[in-house]
Amino acid sequence: MGLWELGVGVREGQLQFQDQRIKGSRVSDSDQKYSGDNFRGADHASPYPVSRLGAPVSLVDMAKVIESASSKVALRTNAQLEVIVEQMKALQERAREIIEQASRDVDLIHAECRFQRVPGRVYHLYERADGHRFFSMLGPDEYGGAGPPGFVASYRYEHDESWTRLDEVEGRDRRRAEIQGFVSNRLLSAREAP
Repeated sequence: MGLWELGVGVREGQLQFQDQRIKGSRVSDSDQKYSGDNFRGADHASPYPVSRLGAPVSLVDMAKVIESASSKVALRTNAQLEVIVEQMKALQERAREIIEQASRDVDLIHAECRFQRVPGRVYHLYERADGHRFFSMLGPDEYGGAGPPGFVASYRYEHDESWTRLDEVEGRDRRRAEIQGFVSNRLLSAREAP
């Protein structure tokens, strides 16, 4: 029996069947379970259960899975962003240190120096009462008690024309040695690899 034989008519959002076997019964649009085309493929790829033995799929369960996945993505994203924020803070702190060191180096370069500076040597900075700064090759203890007043600090003049405070020399040398060792090991391992 075809649809024309059943006499199906649509009125105001309702389906009305006019068959003698189901005469007068009405089904509303809200009672329809699925309005699209049926899935035509392998049962295991179906978006909905195709047998009574299949696991029941409920919209509430699917919503919980989606919500759980969304919250996990949000947590992972927040964790990654926290790492980036910490890295940015560390970079800002390092940038501040570099700027302070550059400013100090410029001040030291402009200090009066009446001899040729030699990289690797230690020089001693003094400041007169009028604020004028100058370098000396002699430290405060090397003057024999009659040295100039106003000792500020001792610095090692580096090969890159920067200055390192005498109390920071050991740490800088240690870092340089670690870096040189790492670079040397990498170069040797690169040569040995075929």
